[in-house]
Amino acid sequence: MRTLLAISTVVISAGAAGEAAAASDRVAVAARRTQPVVVDGRLDEAAWSSAPAHGDFWQREPKEGAAPSQRTEFRVLYDDQAIYVGLRADDDDRPAIRALLHRRDQESVSDWVGVMLDSYHDRRTAFGFGVNAAGVQRDVLLYNDTQEDVSWDAVWSSATSIDATGWTAELRIPLGQLRFSGRADQEWGLQVMRFVGRDGEQSLWSPSPRNAPGFVSNFGRLDGLAGLAPSRRLEVLPYVSGGLGRRSDAAADPFHGAADPLGNVGLDARYGLGPAVTLTATVNPDFGQVEADPSQVNLTANETYFAEKRPFFLEGTEIFQVNIGQGDGPDGRDTLFYSRRIGAPPHAELDGAYVDAPTGTTIYGAAKVAGKTAGGWSFGLLEALTGEESAIADDGAGARTRGVVEPLTNYALATVRRDLRDGKTTAAAALTHVARALDGTGLEDALHDQAVTGGTTFEHRWGRDDGWSLTARLLGTWVQGSPAAIADTQTAILHLYQRPDADHVELDPTRTSLAGWGGVFSVGGRLGTHVRVAGGGDVRSPGFEANDLGFHNGADFAIPWLWAQYRDDEAGALISTWNANASVWGYSPSAPALFGYGGDGNINATFANFWNLGASASVEKSMIDAQALRGGRSLRVEPSVSTRLSVNSDGRKAVSFEASGDLRRQPGTDSVTAGISGGVTVQARSNVELFIGPSYQQRIDDAQFVDALIDDVGSAHFVFARITQETLGLTLRGSWTFTPDLSLQVYAQPFMAAGSYARLKQTRDTHAARWEDRFERYGSTELRRGPDDVYLVDEDGDGAAEYGFDVPDFTVRELRSNLVLRWQYRPGSTLFFIWSHGRSDQTVDGDLRLGRDVDALVGAAGEHVVMLKASYWFGL
Repeated sequence: MRTLLAISTVVISAGAAGEAAAASDRVAVAARRTQPVVVDGRLDEAAWSSAPAHGDFWQREPKEGAAPSQRTEFRVLYDDQAIYVGLRADDDDRPAIRALLHRRDQESVSDWVGVMLDSYHDRRTAFGFGVNAAGVQRDVLLYNDTQEDVSWDAVWSSATSIDATGWTAELRIPLGQLRFSGRADQEWGLQVMRFVGRDGEQSLWSPSPRNAPGFVSNFGRLDGLAGLAPSRRLEVLPYVSGGLGRRSDAAADPFHGAADPLGNVGLDARYGLGPAVTLTATVNPDFGQVEADPSQVNLTANETYFAEKRPFFLEGTEIFQVNIGQGDGPDGRDTLFYSRRIGAPPHAELDGAYVDAPTGTTIYGAAKVAGKTAGGWSFGLLEALTGEESAIADDGAGARTRGVVEPLTNYALATVRRDLRDGKTTAAAALTHVARALDGTGLEDALHDQAVTGGTTFEHRWGRDDGWSLTARLLGTWVQGSPAAIADTQTAILHLYQRPDADHVELDPTRTSLAGWGGVFSVGGRLGTHVRVAGGGDVRSPGFEANDLGFHNGADFAIPWLWAQYRDDEAGALISTWNANASVWGYSPSAPALFGYGGDGNINATFANFWNLGASASVEKSMIDAQALRGGRSLRVEPSVSTRLSVNSDGRKAVSFEASGDLRRQPGTDSVTAGISGGVTVQARSNVELFIGPSYQQRIDDAQFVDALIDDVGSAHFVFARITQETLGLTLRGSWTFTPDLSLQVYAQPFMAAGSYARLKQTRDTHAARWEDRFERYGSTELRRGPDDVYLVDEDGDGAAEYGFDVPDFTVRELRSNLVLRWQYRPGSTLFFIWSHGRSDQTVDGDLRLGRDVDALVGAAGEHVVMLKASYWFGL
């Protein structure tokens, strides 16, 4: 449940159109502050009486358009340094006011008030500031009218107070945290929100229906601002950190002692280059307090996506996000700019019994320039430099080797965007460049020395109430490197130029560059009051390669699709809102040939008691899988059916839960995947929250790829098996908040996975009519297990193996945990105490036995890191 904002991107319904159109008529007037204001949450200073009061709020949830159950009013003051907002939230049931004390930026079912300022007045971008009845702050950046970046943080102050008639809040927002023009008379967009935790009621000052096509574009207007001079907004945030790291197996490791000292120094800085242009820079950034990535076992050939969690790269999402797929959210998986590439683990590894290698590439420095103009232009420039990294390997007998594992690399990104028609039409372009200094590193045949990507986007809304929209993207990529490096790219899983049955591609081992292109389009809108429709497509050429600075797991495809939705947002006695969706799609390589098609449907409902229910089903008629052999012939595959069910209980309760289950069956191969997951959240006290979330999945797949091999006479063999895989995970989180500025967080994730491979076989006729005829099982005399966990294959029965491969069975056990004590001892300045612990163990047992695996995990080698980090914010 969103409490500061609840944004919907769906098309406006006829019944709400008139109310939305009236939103622009809302006008609030700010008064210049001439008397002192102390931010204590009490609104008892004389200065507040000089500002006009504004109220008449509009209920958005749960009964859209109804009068709010509680009265809310606000006043706005300003001076040369800040905007001041005072809010009174009357409540006729004062003891029921929910004042939950938790960490900053956390969503909760507390009572909240929030202010959103479209200081650019571009009707697309806004800065949001919220505070709950306990004084906990939350801020968010809104962009593209309906998207939000909750990672954005500003330095501002607030206070709250509960009194006899409800509660009040005072916010002081420094002008240096906002971006606005240099005009003498300012006109800003304004939205004010209130959330009542006990009944989930959200009300807005400026009406904005849940099914409207925009959110920021429905803001009211803030007048009365005059004589504001944008400051240079110089902010400097230096930090220093120090601590110790200890490994339990350090006694045998020549590169680590019983306790290794750790330390770092660096800084972040922001500087206003103009009224709405900001330079952000970082030198030797430190990200030690972020939560660990989740554990998982990836048995596919595709890369795993991990969300960005580092503050410097999270900032500026609205300008630096360059999605290239159908989705537009900040966690879009297909993008030209995947910031986790910068500072990532080195590409190369050294072999040895013990290896001293960096876990991440050193970021020497990074800088961003971003801004907007009053004419509707926005732009962003980003540059980052990472250092050359080396590693040392020891064979266990004292012999050592040293090698470069990552070259000196420069990353660059430039974006520009033009908003027209009050943001209803936009055009954007982006260009990225990666340059690596490979000469003399030994990595010349492993990496691209140059990589360039570019893209343009056009978005347009039209029709009654802007109910129809069009999005189109055109993309291009180019990479350069040695013939060996480009050959590796051509034969990688995304491209597979070596496929013998692909007539539209051909491997060229002499090439020193590779180019590709892609395109995306979608168009959709409203039919009547409750129905939405959309259609589109996504196509990429075989040479499309954006992974040097971007992220994508697909190339050489064309996917057309159609979608329809029926939704009802009018609250009833039982159901508050519900929607049903259906879609169909097809897919082929970029050279047209039908490889498969499918369809799905889902229904989602929110009930009057605040429970949520979702159910879905899909059917996929897969026909051809060009990647199954990872470079060999395509494989004819079987259809599958999938279902999923999820439920969430009322999050307002002291104990709430979430649960989901999914099932996928492929009858033709007798394969099935089933999983369940859940979580229980306990609000033990107003300032103590606990979460426990277990998950379990069993996967039986008769087409698990094992290896591609060449025998002693040069013939290719593609080995498959029937895998039985079990995955068990548990996520534990706890938070204890002492004050709005002092909190303790604990996170732990034990994880276990095991895979047992049976019915080992190799491909025979990959397009045979029957599944069994597409493979040939190894006979008992052909396959034997040799020493060092290796399978040896003797097909001709002469006693000598023609080829072999590692035993693929596995059991993985991991534990990742951390504890973070966070104290914001002054606005923008924070002290962290961090303890992190991890341990892992892996064998080739292939089965999951809880008691044994827990014992093995407890006894596995582990690492403890204890750190203290302090930062101090200077704002001038």
